[in-house]
Amino acid sequence: MTVVETGRELWHRRCRESADRPFLHVEGHTWTVAEFDEAQRRFAAGLVGLGVRRGDRVLLGMSNRAETLMLLFAVQELGAVAVPLQGELTVDELAFRIEHSGGVVLVADGAVGGSLVTALDRFPRLTAVVLDGVPPGVEAGRATVVELDALGRTAPLDPPLPGYSDRDPALVLYTSGSTGRPKGVVLGAGVFPSAGRAFAEHFGITESDNYFLPLTMGHAIGALVAPAIATWTGGALTIVDRFSPSRFWQQVAEHEATVSILFPAHLNLLMETQQKAPPAGAIPMRHIITHVWMEAFRQRFGVELSTVWGMTETGALCSGSEPGYRGQWEGYVGTPMAGVEIGVFDESFTRLGPGDIGEIALRHDQVMLGYLDDPEATATTLVDGWIRSGDYGEVDEEGRLFFRGRLKNMIKRSGENISPEEVENVLIEHPDVVECLVFGVPDAIRTEEVAAVVVTRGAVAPEDVLEFAATRLTRLKLPRYLVVDSEPLARLGNGKIDRPGIKRGFHVQSAWDRQDTGAVR
Repeated sequence: MTVVETGRELWHRRCRESADRPFLHVEGHTWTVAEFDEAQRRFAAGLVGLGVRRGDRVLLGMSNRAETLMLLFAVQELGAVAVPLQGELTVDELAFRIEHSGGVVLVADGAVGGSLVTALDRFPRLTAVVLDGVPPGVEAGRATVVELDALGRTAPLDPPLPGYSDRDPALVLYTSGSTGRPKGVVLGAGVFPSAGRAFAEHFGITESDNYFLPLTMGHAIGALVAPAIATWTGGALTIVDRFSPSRFWQQVAEHEATVSILFPAHLNLLMETQQKAPPAGAIPMRHIITHVWMEAFRQRFGVELSTVWGMTETGALCSGSEPGYRGQWEGYVGTPMAGVEIGVFDESFTRLGPGDIGEIALRHDQVMLGYLDDPEATATTLVDGWIRSGDYGEVDEEGRLFFRGRLKNMIKRSGENISPEEVENVLIEHPDVVECLVFGVPDAIRTEEVAAVVVTRGAVAPEDVLEFAATRLTRLKLPRYLVVDSEPLARLGNGKIDRPGIKRGFHVQSAWDRQDTGAVR
Protein backbone atom coordinates (compact mmCIF):
# COMPACT_ATOMS: atom_id res chain seq x y z
CA MET A 1 0.00 0.00 0.00
CA THR A 2 1.39 3.39 -0.97
CA VAL A 3 0.80 6.00 1.71
CA VAL A 4 -0.71 9.14 0.21
CA GLU A 5 -2.66 10.30 3.25
CA THR A 6 -1.86 13.29 5.36
CA GLY A 7 -1.85 12.95 9.11
CA ARG A 8 -5.23 14.67 9.25
CA GLU A 9 -6.73 12.21 6.76
CA LEU A 10 -5.34 9.27 8.71
CA TRP A 11 -6.93 10.60 11.91
CA HIS A 12 -10.29 11.13 10.21
CA ARG A 13 -10.15 7.55 8.92
CA ARG A 14 -9.41 6.32 12.42
CA CYS A 15 -12.42 8.26 13.72
CA ARG A 16 -14.67 6.54 11.14
CA GLU A 17 -13.31 3.05 11.73
CA SER A 18 -12.83 2.85 15.51
CA ALA A 19 -14.56 5.76 17.24
CA ASP A 20 -15.36 3.77 20.39
CA ARG A 21 -11.90 2.26 20.93
CA PRO A 22 -9.69 3.58 23.75
CA PHE A 23 -7.03 5.88 22.33
CA LEU A 24 -5.28 7.84 25.09
CA HIS A 25 -4.50 7.02 28.74
CA VAL A 26 -3.13 9.79 31.00
CA GLU A 27 -3.12 9.86 34.80
CA GLY A 28 -6.02 7.49 35.26
CA HIS A 29 -8.22 9.02 32.55
CA THR A 30 -9.00 7.37 29.22
CA TRP A 31 -10.25 9.04 26.04
CA THR A 32 -11.84 7.04 23.26
CA VAL A 33 -11.07 8.01 19.69
CA ALA A 34 -14.36 9.97 19.50
CA GLU A 35 -13.80 11.74 22.83
CA PHE A 36 -10.26 12.67 21.90
CA ASP A 37 -11.43 13.91 18.50
CA GLU A 38 -13.98 16.24 20.08
CA ALA A 39 -11.33 17.60 22.46
CA GLN A 40 -8.79 18.25 19.71
CA ARG A 41 -11.45 19.94 17.56
CA ARG A 42 -12.23 22.25 20.48
CA PHE A 43 -8.59 23.29 20.59
CA ALA A 44 -8.59 23.65 16.80
CA ALA A 45 -11.53 26.02 17.00
CA GLY A 46 -9.81 27.95 19.76
CA LEU A 47 -6.71 28.36 17.59
CA VAL A 48 -8.86 29.57 14.69
CA GLY A 49 -10.29 32.14 17.06
CA LEU A 50 -6.74 33.34 17.69
CA GLY A 51 -6.19 33.79 13.97
CA VAL A 52 -4.32 30.55 13.16
CA ARG A 53 -4.68 29.57 9.51
CA ARG A 54 -3.26 26.92 7.22
CA GLY A 55 0.53 27.14 7.06
CA ASP A 56 0.90 29.21 10.25
CA ARG A 57 3.44 27.96 12.79
CA VAL A 58 2.20 27.23 16.29
CA LEU A 59 4.80 26.85 19.07
CA LEU A 60 3.98 24.18 21.66
CA GLY A 61 6.07 24.46 24.82
CA MET A 62 4.09 21.82 26.68
CA SER A 63 4.88 19.07 29.16
CA ASN A 64 3.73 15.46 28.71
CA ARG A 65 -0.02 15.74 29.17
CA ALA A 66 -3.22 15.04 27.26
CA GLU A 67 -3.60 18.64 26.11
CA THR A 68 -0.22 18.51 24.38
CA LEU A 69 -1.33 15.67 22.13
CA MET A 70 -4.69 17.33 21.55
CA LEU A 71 -2.94 20.50 20.43
CA LEU A 72 -0.61 18.58 18.09
CA PHE A 73 -3.66 17.04 16.44
CA ALA A 74 -5.50 20.38 16.44
CA VAL A 75 -2.66 22.09 14.59
CA GLN A 76 -2.70 19.22 12.10
CA GLU A 77 -6.49 19.59 11.77
CA LEU A 78 -6.00 23.17 10.59
CA GLY A 79 -3.24 22.38 8.12
CA ALA A 80 -0.95 24.52 10.26
CA VAL A 81 2.59 23.69 11.40
CA ALA A 82 3.43 22.48 14.92
CA VAL A 83 6.76 23.56 16.43
CA PRO A 84 7.44 21.65 19.69
CA LEU A 85 9.66 23.25 22.35
CA GLN A 86 11.43 21.50 25.24
CA GLY A 87 11.02 22.52 28.85
CA GLU A 88 14.68 22.18 29.80
CA LEU A 89 15.85 24.88 27.38
CA THR A 90 17.19 28.21 28.61
CA VAL A 91 15.40 31.46 27.81
CA ASP A 92 17.96 32.23 25.10
CA GLU A 93 17.55 28.78 23.53
CA LEU A 94 13.77 29.15 23.60
CA ALA A 95 14.04 32.67 22.19
CA PHE A 96 16.07 31.45 19.22
CA ARG A 97 13.45 28.85 18.33
CA ILE A 98 10.55 31.25 18.77
CA GLU A 99 12.16 33.93 16.62
CA HIS A 100 13.67 31.59 14.03
CA SER A 101 10.46 29.61 13.53
CA GLY A 102 8.35 32.68 12.84
CA GLY A 103 5.62 31.23 15.06
CA VAL A 104 2.47 33.32 15.42
CA VAL A 105 0.97 31.61 18.49
CA LEU A 106 2.77 30.20 21.54
CA VAL A 107 1.08 27.67 23.83
CA ALA A 108 3.09 26.94 26.99
CA ASP A 109 2.89 25.44 30.43
CA GLY A 110 5.32 24.40 33.15
CA ALA A 111 8.98 25.15 32.59
CA VAL A 112 8.56 26.87 29.23
CA GLY A 113 5.75 29.10 30.45
CA GLY A 114 7.65 29.90 33.63
CA SER A 115 10.83 30.76 31.74
CA LEU A 116 9.12 33.01 29.22
CA VAL A 117 6.44 34.70 31.28
CA THR A 118 8.59 37.78 31.91
CA ALA A 119 10.14 37.82 28.43
CA LEU A 120 7.11 37.64 26.15
CA ASP A 121 7.54 41.22 24.94
CA ARG A 122 10.76 40.06 23.22
CA PHE A 123 8.75 38.35 20.47
CA PRO A 124 6.88 40.93 18.38
CA ARG A 125 5.76 38.37 15.77
CA LEU A 126 3.61 36.49 18.29
CA THR A 127 -0.04 37.44 17.90
CA ALA A 128 -1.28 35.30 20.82
CA VAL A 129 0.16 33.53 23.86
CA VAL A 130 -1.75 30.71 25.58
CA LEU A 131 -0.61 29.87 29.12
CA ASP A 132 -1.66 27.27 31.65
CA GLY A 133 -2.45 29.74 34.39
CA VAL A 134 -1.86 33.40 33.60
CA PRO A 135 -0.12 35.25 36.44
CA PRO A 136 -1.49 38.73 37.26
CA GLY A 137 -0.01 41.53 35.21
CA VAL A 138 1.45 39.34 32.44
CA GLU A 139 2.07 41.31 29.26
CA ALA A 140 3.06 39.95 25.88
CA GLY A 141 3.67 43.05 23.83
CA ARG A 142 0.93 43.26 21.21
CA ALA A 143 -0.03 39.59 21.64
CA THR A 144 -3.30 38.44 23.18
CA VAL A 145 -2.84 36.40 26.39
CA VAL A 146 -5.27 33.50 26.82
CA GLU A 147 -5.81 30.76 29.43
CA LEU A 148 -5.22 27.20 28.21
CA ASP A 149 -8.46 25.98 29.80
CA ALA A 150 -10.44 28.66 27.99
CA LEU A 151 -8.91 27.64 24.67
CA GLY A 152 -10.10 24.07 25.20
CA ARG A 153 -13.67 25.08 26.03
CA THR A 154 -14.40 26.47 22.57
CA ALA A 155 -17.20 24.83 20.56
CA PRO A 156 -15.68 22.04 18.44
CA LEU A 157 -14.48 22.95 14.97
CA ASP A 158 -16.75 21.53 12.29
CA PRO A 159 -14.99 20.56 9.04
CA PRO A 160 -14.71 20.90 6.06
CA LEU A 161 -11.35 22.60 6.07
CA PRO A 162 -8.99 23.69 3.30
CA GLY A 163 -7.16 20.68 1.90
CA TYR A 164 -3.44 20.22 1.85
CA SER A 165 -1.04 17.64 0.47
CA ASP A 166 1.30 15.14 2.09
CA ARG A 167 4.27 17.41 1.25
CA ASP A 168 2.84 20.57 2.77
CA PRO A 169 4.74 21.53 5.96
CA ALA A 170 3.20 20.11 9.13
CA LEU A 171 5.96 19.81 11.73
CA VAL A 172 9.21 21.59 12.58
CA LEU A 173 11.53 19.68 14.90
CA TYR A 174 14.67 21.45 16.06
CA THR A 175 17.79 19.36 16.21
CA SER A 176 19.82 19.33 19.43
CA GLY A 177 22.40 21.64 17.90
CA SER A 178 25.50 19.48 18.31
CA THR A 179 27.29 21.86 15.93
CA GLY A 180 26.41 25.53 16.07
CA ARG A 181 22.82 26.74 16.23
CA PRO A 182 20.04 24.14 16.11
CA LYS A 183 18.39 23.60 12.74
CA GLY A 184 14.64 23.36 12.23
CA VAL A 185 13.80 20.15 10.36
CA VAL A 186 10.64 20.74 8.30
CA LEU A 187 8.53 17.61 7.78
CA GLY A 188 5.50 17.25 5.53
CA ALA A 189 1.95 16.23 6.46
CA GLY A 190 2.47 12.73 5.04
CA VAL A 191 5.20 11.82 7.50
CA PHE A 192 2.65 10.97 10.20
CA PRO A 193 0.97 8.02 8.42
CA SER A 194 4.30 6.97 6.88
CA ALA A 195 6.01 6.73 10.27
CA GLY A 196 3.05 4.96 11.85
CA ARG A 197 2.90 2.37 9.10
CA ALA A 198 6.68 1.84 8.96
CA PHE A 199 7.15 1.25 12.70
CA ALA A 200 4.02 -0.87 13.04
CA GLU A 201 4.91 -3.17 10.16
CA HIS A 202 8.60 -3.44 10.93
CA PHE A 203 8.23 -4.23 14.62
CA GLY A 204 4.94 -6.10 14.55
CA ILE A 205 2.88 -3.52 16.48
CA THR A 206 -0.89 -4.02 16.20
CA GLU A 207 -4.21 -2.62 17.39
CA SER A 208 -3.88 -4.78 20.51
CA ASP A 209 -0.81 -2.85 21.65
CA ASN A 210 -0.64 0.04 24.11
CA TYR A 211 2.38 2.26 23.43
CA PHE A 212 4.04 3.63 26.58
CA LEU A 213 5.54 7.14 26.20
CA PRO A 214 7.79 8.39 29.03
CA LEU A 215 9.94 10.54 26.69
CA THR A 216 9.34 14.23 26.02
CA MET A 217 6.72 15.21 23.49
CA GLY A 218 9.06 17.97 22.38
CA HIS A 219 11.07 15.63 20.15
CA ALA A 220 10.45 13.23 17.27
CA ILE A 221 9.53 10.15 19.30
CA GLY A 222 6.92 11.90 21.40
CA ALA A 223 5.63 14.39 18.83
CA LEU A 224 5.60 12.03 15.86
CA VAL A 225 6.43 8.34 16.27
CA ALA A 226 4.37 7.40 19.33
CA PRO A 227 1.06 9.02 18.28
CA ALA A 228 1.61 7.91 14.67
CA ILE A 229 1.94 4.28 15.72
CA ALA A 230 -1.20 4.39 17.86
CA THR A 231 -3.20 6.14 15.14
CA TRP A 232 -2.05 3.89 12.31
CA THR A 233 -2.66 0.63 14.19
CA GLY A 234 -5.83 1.66 16.00
CA GLY A 235 -4.12 0.83 19.28
CA ALA A 236 -3.73 2.94 22.40
CA LEU A 237 -1.17 5.43 23.70
CA THR A 238 -0.21 5.93 27.37
CA ILE A 239 1.58 9.14 28.32
CA VAL A 240 3.42 9.76 31.61
CA ASP A 241 5.12 12.98 32.65
CA ARG A 242 8.68 11.66 32.51
CA PHE A 243 10.82 8.54 32.62
CA SER A 244 11.21 7.26 36.19
CA PRO A 245 13.33 4.14 36.76
CA SER A 246 11.79 3.67 40.20
CA ARG A 247 8.21 3.82 38.86
CA PHE A 248 8.63 2.39 35.37
CA TRP A 249 7.47 -1.18 35.90
CA GLN A 250 4.64 -0.11 38.18
CA GLN A 251 3.41 2.33 35.51
CA VAL A 252 3.72 -0.33 32.82
CA ALA A 253 1.70 -2.76 34.91
CA GLU A 254 -0.98 -0.20 35.85
CA HIS A 255 -1.55 0.80 32.22
CA GLU A 256 -0.98 -2.66 30.74
CA ALA A 257 1.52 -1.09 28.35
CA THR A 258 3.02 -3.45 25.79
CA VAL A 259 5.53 -1.56 23.59
CA SER A 260 7.85 1.43 23.94
CA ILE A 261 10.92 3.18 22.58
CA LEU A 262 13.67 3.88 25.12
CA PHE A 263 17.28 5.01 24.93
CA PRO A 264 20.08 2.71 26.12
CA ALA A 265 20.58 4.95 29.15
CA HIS A 266 17.03 4.18 30.24
CA LEU A 267 17.70 0.46 29.99
CA ASN A 268 20.88 0.88 32.03
CA LEU A 269 18.97 2.78 34.70
CA LEU A 270 16.34 0.05 34.86
CA MET A 271 19.12 -2.50 35.27
CA GLU A 272 20.62 -0.45 38.09
CA THR A 273 17.47 0.40 40.03
CA GLN A 274 16.71 -1.52 43.19
CA GLN A 275 12.96 -1.51 42.65
CA LYS A 276 11.44 -4.95 42.57
CA ALA A 277 10.43 -5.74 39.03
CA PRO A 278 7.52 -8.11 38.41
CA PRO A 279 8.38 -11.68 37.40
CA ALA A 280 9.25 -11.86 33.70
CA GLY A 281 5.99 -13.63 32.82
CA ALA A 282 3.92 -10.99 34.61
CA ILE A 283 5.30 -7.97 32.72
CA PRO A 284 2.83 -6.77 30.08
CA MET A 285 5.64 -4.96 28.23
CA ARG A 286 6.56 -7.32 25.41
CA HIS A 287 8.81 -5.23 23.14
CA ILE A 288 11.18 -2.29 23.59
CA ILE A 289 12.85 -0.54 20.65
CA THR A 290 16.25 1.01 21.44
CA HIS A 291 19.61 1.90 19.86
CA VAL A 292 22.06 -0.62 21.35
CA TRP A 293 21.52 -4.33 21.90
CA MET A 294 21.48 -5.25 25.58
CA GLU A 295 21.19 -8.99 26.08
CA ALA A 296 21.37 -8.73 29.88
CA PHE A 297 18.24 -6.58 29.89
CA ARG A 298 16.35 -8.98 27.65
CA GLN A 299 17.21 -11.93 29.83
CA ARG A 300 16.50 -10.21 33.14
CA PHE A 301 13.10 -8.79 32.26
CA GLY A 302 11.96 -11.14 29.50
CA VAL A 303 11.20 -8.24 27.15
CA GLU A 304 12.03 -8.55 23.47
CA LEU A 305 14.40 -5.89 22.09
CA SER A 306 14.92 -4.41 18.65
CA THR A 307 17.54 -1.88 17.63
CA VAL A 308 16.77 1.11 15.44
CA TRP A 309 18.89 3.66 13.56
CA GLY A 310 17.62 6.84 11.96
CA MET A 311 17.41 10.63 11.91
CA THR A 312 14.94 13.43 12.51
CA GLU A 313 15.66 14.50 8.92
CA THR A 314 14.19 11.22 7.66
CA GLY A 315 10.98 11.75 9.64
CA ALA A 316 12.13 8.93 11.94
CA LEU A 317 11.75 6.37 9.13
CA CYS A 318 14.94 4.37 9.13
CA SER A 319 16.26 0.84 9.67
CA GLY A 320 15.56 -1.58 12.48
CA SER A 321 16.40 -5.10 13.57
CA GLU A 322 13.57 -7.55 13.19
CA PRO A 323 11.75 -9.01 16.22
CA GLY A 324 13.55 -12.15 17.30
CA TYR A 325 17.04 -10.84 16.54
CA ARG A 326 19.46 -11.78 19.32
CA GLY A 327 22.36 -9.36 18.91
CA GLN A 328 24.70 -11.75 17.13
CA TRP A 329 26.19 -9.27 14.62
CA GLU A 330 28.43 -6.41 15.71
CA GLY A 331 27.14 -3.02 14.59
CA TYR A 332 23.95 -4.43 13.08
CA VAL A 333 21.16 -1.84 12.93
CA GLY A 334 18.65 -3.72 10.84
CA THR A 335 16.97 -3.64 7.48
CA PRO A 336 15.06 -0.74 5.87
CA MET A 337 11.54 0.02 7.03
CA ALA A 338 8.64 0.06 4.56
CA GLY A 339 9.28 2.51 1.75
CA VAL A 340 12.86 3.29 2.85
CA GLU A 341 15.92 2.84 0.64
CA ILE A 342 19.38 2.78 2.23
CA GLY A 343 22.65 3.28 0.40
CA VAL A 344 26.31 3.79 1.22
CA PHE A 345 28.31 6.45 -0.66
CA ASP A 346 31.90 7.57 -1.09
CA GLU A 347 33.25 11.13 -0.69
CA SER A 348 32.03 12.13 -4.17
CA PHE A 349 28.59 10.74 -3.32
CA THR A 350 28.94 7.77 -5.66
CA ARG A 351 27.02 4.77 -4.44
CA LEU A 352 29.14 1.88 -3.18
CA GLY A 353 28.50 -1.83 -3.41
CA PRO A 354 27.75 -4.48 -0.76
CA GLY A 355 30.41 -4.70 1.94
CA ASP A 356 32.01 -1.33 1.13
CA ILE A 357 32.18 1.19 3.99
CA GLY A 358 31.05 4.73 3.31
CA GLU A 359 28.56 7.37 4.34
CA ILE A 360 25.05 6.07 5.02
CA ALA A 361 22.21 7.85 3.23
CA LEU A 362 18.46 7.23 3.23
CA ARG A 363 15.58 8.22 1.00
CA HIS A 364 11.82 7.73 0.89
CA ASP A 365 8.76 9.76 -0.03
CA GLN A 366 8.57 11.66 3.25
CA VAL A 367 12.11 12.83 4.03
CA MET A 368 12.38 16.37 5.30
CA LEU A 369 11.39 19.25 3.06
CA GLY A 370 14.54 21.00 4.24
CA TYR A 371 15.99 22.97 7.13
CA LEU A 372 13.88 26.00 7.93
CA ASP A 373 15.35 29.11 6.28
CA ASP A 374 18.71 27.39 5.76
CA PRO A 375 19.13 26.53 2.07
CA GLU A 376 22.88 26.01 2.38
CA ALA A 377 22.55 23.35 5.09
CA THR A 378 19.63 21.81 3.21
CA ALA A 379 21.67 21.49 0.03
CA THR A 380 24.48 19.79 1.98
CA THR A 381 22.24 17.23 3.67
CA LEU A 382 19.47 16.63 1.10
CA VAL A 383 21.04 15.47 -2.17
CA ASP A 384 18.90 14.10 -5.01
CA GLY A 385 16.27 12.98 -2.53
CA TRP A 386 18.84 11.27 -0.27
CA ILE A 387 19.43 12.36 3.33
CA ARG A 388 23.15 12.23 4.07
CA SER A 389 23.62 10.96 7.62
CA GLY A 390 27.22 11.80 8.43
CA ASP A 391 27.59 8.22 9.69
CA TYR A 392 29.82 5.43 8.39
CA GLY A 393 28.29 2.09 7.57
CA GLU A 394 28.01 -0.78 5.16
CA VAL A 395 25.17 -2.71 3.58
CA ASP A 396 25.67 -6.42 2.93
CA GLU A 397 24.31 -8.49 0.05
CA GLU A 398 21.17 -9.25 2.07
CA GLY A 399 20.38 -5.56 2.48
CA ARG A 400 21.33 -5.47 6.17
CA LEU A 401 22.81 -2.22 7.51
CA PHE A 402 25.84 -2.14 9.82
CA PHE A 403 26.85 1.02 11.67
CA ARG A 404 30.61 1.70 11.67
CA GLY A 405 31.01 5.12 13.31
CA ARG A 406 30.25 8.80 12.87
CA LEU A 407 31.77 10.64 9.94
CA LYS A 408 31.20 14.04 11.55
CA ASN A 409 32.50 13.06 14.97
CA MET A 410 35.99 11.79 14.23
CA ILE A 411 39.02 12.59 16.37
CA LYS A 412 42.04 13.59 14.30
CA ARG A 413 45.16 12.48 16.21
CA SER A 414 48.58 12.66 14.55
CA GLY A 415 46.98 12.42 11.12
CA GLU A 416 44.87 9.37 12.03
CA ASN A 417 41.09 9.31 12.32
CA ILE A 418 39.76 7.81 15.55
CA SER A 419 36.11 6.94 16.00
CA PRO A 420 34.89 7.99 19.47
CA GLU A 421 32.21 5.31 19.25
CA GLU A 422 34.84 2.61 18.86
CA VAL A 423 36.59 3.73 22.05
CA GLU A 424 33.24 4.10 23.86
CA ASN A 425 32.23 0.58 22.86
CA VAL A 426 35.38 -0.76 24.51
CA LEU A 427 35.15 1.34 27.68
CA ILE A 428 31.54 0.32 28.25
CA GLU A 429 32.62 -3.33 28.34
CA HIS A 430 34.47 -2.68 31.61
CA PRO A 431 32.36 -4.43 34.28
CA ASP A 432 32.15 -1.30 36.45
CA VAL A 433 31.50 1.26 33.70
CA VAL A 434 27.85 2.35 33.40
CA GLU A 435 28.22 4.87 30.57
CA CYS A 436 30.88 6.99 28.93
CA LEU A 437 31.60 9.69 26.39
CA VAL A 438 34.73 10.03 24.24
CA PHE A 439 35.75 13.12 22.25
CA GLY A 440 38.77 15.01 20.99
CA VAL A 441 40.46 17.93 22.74
CA PRO A 442 42.94 20.30 21.07
CA ASP A 443 46.64 19.41 21.28
CA ALA A 444 49.53 21.49 19.98
CA ILE A 445 51.54 18.46 18.84
CA ARG A 446 49.02 15.86 17.73
CA THR A 447 46.19 18.22 16.59
CA GLU A 448 43.80 16.40 18.96
CA GLU A 449 44.09 14.06 21.91
CA VAL A 450 41.53 11.50 23.02
CA ALA A 451 39.55 12.41 26.15
CA ALA A 452 36.92 10.37 27.99
CA VAL A 453 34.37 10.90 30.74
CA VAL A 454 33.46 7.61 32.39
CA VAL A 455 30.63 6.92 34.85
CA THR A 456 31.31 3.94 37.11
CA ARG A 457 29.70 1.88 39.83
CA GLY A 458 31.59 2.81 42.95
CA ALA A 459 35.23 3.88 43.12
CA VAL A 460 37.28 2.85 40.09
CA ALA A 461 40.81 4.10 39.40
CA PRO A 462 41.50 5.69 35.99
CA GLU A 463 44.47 3.32 35.64
CA ASP A 464 42.13 0.33 35.86
CA VAL A 465 39.90 1.69 33.12
CA LEU A 466 42.88 2.41 30.88
CA GLU A 467 44.56 -0.96 31.45
CA PHE A 468 41.27 -2.64 30.56
CA ALA A 469 40.96 -0.62 27.34
CA ALA A 470 44.61 -1.30 26.42
CA THR A 471 43.81 -4.98 25.92
CA ARG A 472 41.23 -4.08 23.25
CA LEU A 473 42.50 -0.92 21.57
CA THR A 474 45.70 0.13 19.87
CA ARG A 475 47.80 2.65 21.81
CA LEU A 476 46.83 5.38 19.33
CA LYS A 477 43.16 5.12 20.38
CA LEU A 478 43.61 5.04 24.15
CA PRO A 479 42.34 8.12 26.02
CA ARG A 480 45.08 10.39 27.28
CA TYR A 481 42.71 12.40 29.50
CA LEU A 482 40.22 10.60 31.70
CA VAL A 483 37.58 11.74 34.19
CA VAL A 484 35.93 9.05 36.32
CA ASP A 485 32.68 10.00 38.02
CA SER A 486 29.65 8.38 39.66
CA GLU A 487 27.09 10.94 38.44
CA PRO A 488 25.13 10.16 35.23
CA LEU A 489 26.16 12.04 32.11
CA ALA A 490 24.15 15.17 31.32
CA ARG A 491 21.40 14.66 28.75
CA LEU A 492 19.36 16.66 26.30
CA GLY A 493 15.56 16.68 26.36
CA ASN A 494 15.41 13.84 23.81
CA GLY A 495 17.39 11.56 26.14
CA LYS A 496 20.62 11.73 24.15
CA ILE A 497 23.89 12.52 25.89
CA ASP A 498 24.66 16.24 25.82
CA ARG A 499 27.91 15.76 23.92
CA PRO A 500 28.62 19.46 23.20
CA GLY A 501 27.75 20.52 26.75
CA ILE A 502 29.99 17.89 28.36
CA LYS A 503 32.80 18.71 25.96
CA ARG A 504 32.53 22.44 26.75
CA GLY A 505 32.75 21.70 30.47
CA PHE A 506 35.78 19.39 30.15
CA HIS A 507 39.15 20.83 31.26
CA VAL A 508 42.32 18.85 30.68
CA GLN A 509 43.97 20.55 33.69
CA SER A 510 41.56 18.81 36.08
CA ALA A 511 41.49 15.46 34.27
CA TRP A 512 43.67 12.45 34.96
CA ASP A 513 46.53 12.48 32.41
CA ARG A 514 48.14 9.15 31.60
CA GLN A 515 51.34 10.85 30.42
CA ASP A 516 51.85 12.29 33.90
CA THR A 517 51.39 8.97 35.67
CA GLY A 518 53.52 6.51 33.73
CA ALA A 519 50.43 4.49 32.80
CA VAL A 520 50.03 2.80 29.43
CA ARG A 521 51.32 5.23 26.80
